[in-house]
Amino acid sequence: MKHLFRFAALTGAAILTLSVLTACGTSPAKTDGLRIVTTTYAVYDMAKQLTAQYTQPAAVTLLLTPGGESHSYEPSPADVAAIQSCELFVYIGGESEVWADKLISASRAEKENLRMFDCVDLLNEETVEGMEADEEDEEEEVPDEHIWTSPLNADAMLSALHDTLNRIAPEEAANCDAAFAPLHEDFLALDQKAKEIKANQRTNTLVFADRFPFRYLTDAYGWDYYAAFSGCSSDTDASAATLSFLISKVQEQNIGTVFYLENSSQKISDAVCRATGAKAVMMQSGNNVSAEDFKAGRHYQDIMAENLAAIQEALS
Repeated sequence: MKHLFRFAALTGAAILTLSVLTACGTSPAKTDGLRIVTTTYAVYDMAKQLTAQYTQPAAVTLLLTPGGESHSYEPSPADVAAIQSCELFVYIGGESEVWADKLISASRAEKENLRMFDCVDLLNEETVEGMEADEEDEEEEVPDEHIWTSPLNADAMLSALHDTLNRIAPEEAANCDAAFAPLHEDFLALDQKAKEIKANQRTNTLVFADRFPFRYLTDAYGWDYYAAFSGCSSDTDASAATLSFLISKVQEQNIGTVFYLENSSQKISDAVCRATGAKAVMMQSGNNVSAEDFKAGRHYQDIMAENLAAIQEALS
C-alpha cells in the first residue's frame, strides 16, 4: 500500500550504528528518573501527564520533531540509541512501525515495551465512496493506526500505560494513581460529549477534504463521512473526480463545514469551499503538534475537546 506511514524497516546498518554508539559510550545520557520513549504525540502526552507527579521526574521523549510531518518519520541512529537505552518504549504498532517490532526483536526483547495495538480492537482502513484509492494494494487489509482518536480507545491506552508504569516503578505508584484518576475522568467526559453531540445533531455526515485519520472516532459514534484520502495515504493531490464528488456532496447535503488537517496545504479544502461557500475548519489528528503547542504542553484531551467542538458545530 502507498503509505507515508510505511517507514523503512530497521536495517543492519542502524543496528551496527547502535552497537558502536553503545560501545563508545555515546548513547543518550543517563538520568536518575525513568526514561520513556514514545512514537506519537498522543501517547507522549499521556506519559507526561501520568508521570508529572513523580518524586523523581521521568524523562519522556517524543521521537517526532514538533511541527514536522509525522508520516515521513524514520528513526535515526540517535533515535535507535534512545530507544535501546530507555526503561520503557511505547509505540502504536502496525505497518508504519514495522521498524519498531524489528528493533525490539533485535535488541529489546527482554526490556519493557508497550504496543498500543494490543490494547484496543482494531479497524481496517477503508475506501469509502468518492475517496482516492491506492490501486497498488487496494485489496490489502491494513489496520488503521489512529487508534487514539476514539476517546474510549485512548482511555484503554491510558490504563495500559498506567499499569505498565506502576509495574516498572512501584515506588511511584501512588503518584501515578493520583495523576491517572482525573485523566480517566477527562477521557470519559470526551466520550460523553461525543454521545451528546450524536443525540442532538441535525445531520450525520462529515466531509474531510484531506486525509481521514478519524475512522475510530466516527465508527465509535456512528458518524458518516466522505474524504479525499484514507488516513495513511501518501496522496496529497485529489483527482478531478474526487474533488467534484466532494463538492457535489457538500452541495447536495447542504454541509456548511469542510475539514482539513494540521500541516495540510489546504488546497483541496480551499477548492471545495470556494465552490460551495462552506467554511474550512482544521481538526488535529494527535499524531504530532506544532512546535508552539509542544512547548506549551498541549494535552491530548484539549485537542480532542476542540475536535469535538468542531464536529458539534458541523453537525448542528
